[in-house]
Amino acid sequence: MENQLNNENIAIRNSLRDKIVTFGEIIKPGFNFGTVTKEENPNEYFTAAVLNKIYSLNISTENILFANDVSLSQYLYRYIYELYTKVFYIFSGASDEKIVLRLRKFFNNNDLKITEYQAGIKDDFIPPKFKESHKKKYKMMSRFAHPNIESLNMHLGKTPDQQFGLLAPTIDLILWHSVAIVKLFTDLKLLNLDKNIDQKKLISLQGGSA
Repeated sequence: MENQLNNENIAIRNSLRDKIVTFGEIIKPGFNFGTVTKEENPNEYFTAAVLNKIYSLNISTENILFANDVSLSQYLYRYIYELYTKVFYIFSGASDEKIVLRLRKFFNNNDLKITEYQAGIKDDFIPPKFKESHKKKYKMMSRFAHPNIESLNMHLGKTPDQQFGLLAPTIDLILWHSVAIVKLFTDLKLLNLDKNIDQKKLISLQGGSA
């Protein structure tokens, strides 16, 4: 890869890798919690499951970055975007009872349409115009994640640098949504993440907006 990317993109790649590695180091102390069960602690059980998934996805993100795999980055972006939407929907419940009800439905695979999840998120939980931009954004990421002409053209006749030009902003978006999920958990003081995770370092990784 060193010989395939130009020097500018190598520098960008290295900077992105530093952010990915730093994110993993920041959230690792968050795993210092005891046993939690779905029945007794549904909020914290869900949080633990999501935190584990994010840690795993972060490792995959680093692998995708070094493989310059723009296709897999789109799959991963759509996954983290949907996870972000569902997490923020669940904790937008108007009461503790409503949150637990939404969790129980999630545990039972009682799924909603992505637009229904979006509609149920508190407006002050998400960036301005996040809901308004959803339809166009989700349509585009879904097209890239399916075998069609758009996804085929991501590679056809593209140099490694051109592919990296699509990959880099996608990696940034994956990180942004991952950080936002963990930040929500720290704000809600779940699993003592507010004490075990350095929130200033966490927020510093979330440059730009979704």
